[in-house]
Amino acid sequence: MDSEPVFPSAIIFSDEKIRDQETGKLTLVGVFHCIKTAKFPFTAPAFYATAFVTNIKGGIKQRPVIMNIEDSTGKVIASATGHIAGSGIIAAGEVAEISFPLPPIVFNAAGRYKAVVLVDKEALGSRGFDVTGPAPR
Repeated sequence: MDSEPVFPSAIIFSDEKIRDQETGKLTLVGVFHCIKTAKFPFTAPAFYATAFVTNIKGGIKQRPVIMNIEDSTGKVIASATGHIAGSGIIAAGEVAEISFPLPPIVFNAAGRYKAVVLVDKEALGSRGFDVTGPAPR
């Protein structure tokens, strides 16, 4: 198969990321799948979104790799540029690890939000996540 689809096999949120300089292994610290707050608006502290992308062939080091955070209407509320681990040359079948350092994000309401990975302004894939507030009384 010459042209298998390119897609993120996972997008993981974490408070921090550490890359071992000797082995290249990635450690994600404080992994989470949703954001909980006591009130709105809420400013989430800076965090990382790490995408594991399969089937990108060749070099992507020179291509813009972006992570957008969108609200439920599709409006972009935050954006970050990602950096690929290693040389930036990906062989067929390899998984590229791309970490995006997201800035503090203001969430004005509870709801479903989306993290979208884009290369050359083309969406490769996304994952949803919930932002929740206090339980109703």
